[in-house]
Amino acid sequence: MPGESLQIEPLELLERVLGRKTCLAGIGNPLRADDGVGPYLIGKLKEELAVGQAELIAVEDVPENYAFPIARLNVENVVFVDAVVAQGPPGTVLFGPLEEFEEVGEPASTHKLALRLTGRVIAESGKKVFLLGIVPASTEFGKGMTPAIKQVADELGRLITGFLRQSGDG
Repeated sequence: MPGESLQIEPLELLERVLGRKTCLAGIGNPLRADDGVGPYLIGKLKEELAVGQAELIAVEDVPENYAFPIARLNVENVVFVDAVVAQGPPGTVLFGPLEEFEEVGEPASTHKLALRLTGRVIAESGKKVFLLGIVPASTEFGKGMTPAIKQVADELGRLITGFLRQSGDG
């Protein structure tokens, strides 16, 4: 079942990260099936959350265009949400510091180079940068999100909304 791969340790880390002022940035191309999971999740969060609970930005497939604006935000953490190429079945969710993913060479955003450069610019501003990745079932052009990945994104949206409401201000 989708979402069964949500692991406790990464979720506890995500909850701690969202307990501080955070920007969530959704990366992906909605015209390429599950690659659009980042912007989709940001859209869901915008529907559910009050203004000010977190900075929510859909950067789509040009995260580099948002590097400096995000670096100037009054937040401690930046969480990029994106489809990732990684071990595990579609719907597997991964979370951790962006630089750790780069070091082990495992999950790579489908926008790897742009995300790496964007992450470095933001980290140099003193913010901690994280990746919340979801393994896609398809990144085929012209297709909508697969039902399984949409279900995982909806589940993550509920969790994130709960974490942000619990923290008081994201």
